[in-house]
Amino acid sequence: MTALAVQSPTHAGQQLSMTTPTTGAVDTVPTGAGVGLLILAGSGSGNVTIPIPNVDGTQAVTGRNVVIASGNTPWSVPLPPSLYGPGPVTVTWAGTLTGITYAALMTP
Repeated sequence: MTALAVQSPTHAGQQLSMTTPTTGAVDTVPTGAGVGLLILAGSGSGNVTIPIPNVDGTQAVTGRNVVIASGNTPWSVPLPPSLYGPGPVTVTWAGTLTGITYAALMTP
C-alpha cells in the first residue's frame, strides 16, 4: 500500500519522486484544487480506476477508468474534490504495471 503525498514544485523546478503502483485497490491519493496525478507508462500498460462518491446512497456510481498505454506516454489526471470528494481516495490499479510510475502533483 502506498499513500501518496502531494508534491509542490517551486517555480525553479523540482525533481519528482515517482512511485510504482500496487495491483488492486490499495494505493491512496489526495484530491484538491490544482492536484492531479502524473502517470508515466514506460514499458507497462494498465489502468487506474478512481472512485466517484455516491452522494445520496441510492445510485450505482462507476469510478473513472483511465487506460494507460505503454510507450513512455505521460498522462495527467486532475483530481478535483468537486468530482472525487475531499480525499484521500483509494485507487485501483490493474494490468502490467511494471514500468509504470506515478506521482501526485500540485500545479502552481
